[in-house]
Amino acid sequence: MEGNWRRWSLCGAIACGTLIPSAVPAGIIPWPWDVKHPPKMTQRRAEKDAYYAERGYDPIGARQVEKHGKLWPPYPRPTGPANLPSHLYHAEHYWPHPYNCQDRDYVRSLTAAHVSNGWVTMTTLYDYHFDETHLLNESGRMQLRWILENAPNQHRYAFVQAGIDNATSQSRMAAVKNEATLLVGVDQAPPVLIRVTSPLGRPAEEVDEIRRMERKTMVSPRITPPIGTNNIGASEASGSR
Repeated sequence: MEGNWRRWSLCGAIACGTLIPSAVPAGIIPWPWDVKHPPKMTQRRAEKDAYYAERGYDPIGARQVEKHGKLWPPYPRPTGPANLPSHLYHAEHYWPHPYNCQDRDYVRSLTAAHVSNGWVTMTTLYDYHFDETHLLNESGRMQLRWILENAPNQHRYAFVQAGIDNATSQSRMAAVKNEATLLVGVDQAPPVLIRVTSPLGRPAEEVDEIRRMERKTMVSPRITPPIGTNNIGASEASGSR
């Protein structure tokens, strides 16, 4: 019996010494410390990851429920299953993301609208930029030149205030196109568009004329004589002291 045990032990040792060295390089039996061996994903792990990925788009917050014929809370809230604990932790850890991104985009859109409206105002040729024949006057030519020299490419338009009729508007547009072609050529001329608007200010000549008329009607400055009784009494009182 003892001889058989030794014989089987020797055969087992020989088998292990022969098979293990050849199986390890082949990857059949990985070493315990071999970190490069990728773990196999089981079906359960795949289903779990798919479940979390599907629930990852759920909105964060309390859910609206119907109870006793009422909606709790009464104002709009997300519905459906409650958030997962890991998703709640993620939302609290990175709060207020993603709502701060939406707020920033909204503020940027308002700023962009203000900038765009400002450039539209600055690149508009109003009534006082044209003379009686609907051609650009000196002020209009200076304004058009400023547009061509200073307006960025994305805002380089020449808006023309609409006239009292279509013929007036078309004459103004033709005058602006011709002047722009003379300044920078056909290829560099900006688009000319009609804009229904009113001037925000008034021409400098009108302001100067109003100021001159105001100065003509000004009364000359004068000092009224003091009331004698009170002043005399005050001077006598101060002299007696």
